[in-house]
Amino acid sequence: MKRTVALTIAVILVVWLSAALVRAENERYALTVGMCRAAAGQVDLECLRKVQTRTGWWWHLFYALTRWE
Repeated sequence: MKRTVALTIAVILVVWLSAALVRAENERYALTVGMCRAAAGQVDLECLRKVQTRTGWWWHLFYALTRWE
C-alpha cells in the first residue's frame, strides 16, 4: 500500500513538473524570438500567457530536456 501511494505521488510530481517546464520553455522561446514585445522594449505579459511557439507541448518538453544553454 505504501509503495502504491509513493508511486502515485511520484507520478503526480513528474506530471506537475513537466507542465511547469513546458510553460517555462514556451515563454523562454517566445522571448528569445521576440514574439511578445510591447512598446519601448517591454514584454507583453498577456501575449506571453497566450502565445504558442511550437506545434505541441511535447516539443517544448523535448527542447527543454535536450537543449542545455
